[in-house]
Amino acid sequence: MPGIKTLLGNWQVVMRCVASGLFLLAHGLLVLEHIALGTALHGIAELFLAPWAIRHRAWDIIVIGLIFCVFDLWGTIRLVSFA
Repeated sequence: MPGIKTLLGNWQVVMRCVASGLFLLAHGLLVLEHIALGTALHGIAELFLAPWAIRHRAWDIIVIGLIFCVFDLWGTIRLVSFA
């Protein structure tokens, strides 16, 4: 069904754009030393980027995303638990 494939493709483009915006916001927060919020948003952005990367078999982005997602979640939990 071409309609479903087009809808799925558009959804993945939207998710990739949302992820890019979240990365910019997260890095801006990290630079301004809002570490917990910046790290949490960075991890969420990695999750938004995943559908696009999996569809295009961008294994480098998938592996890097998994590594950063683990570190982002671990860092956020450590920061929140010690606050």
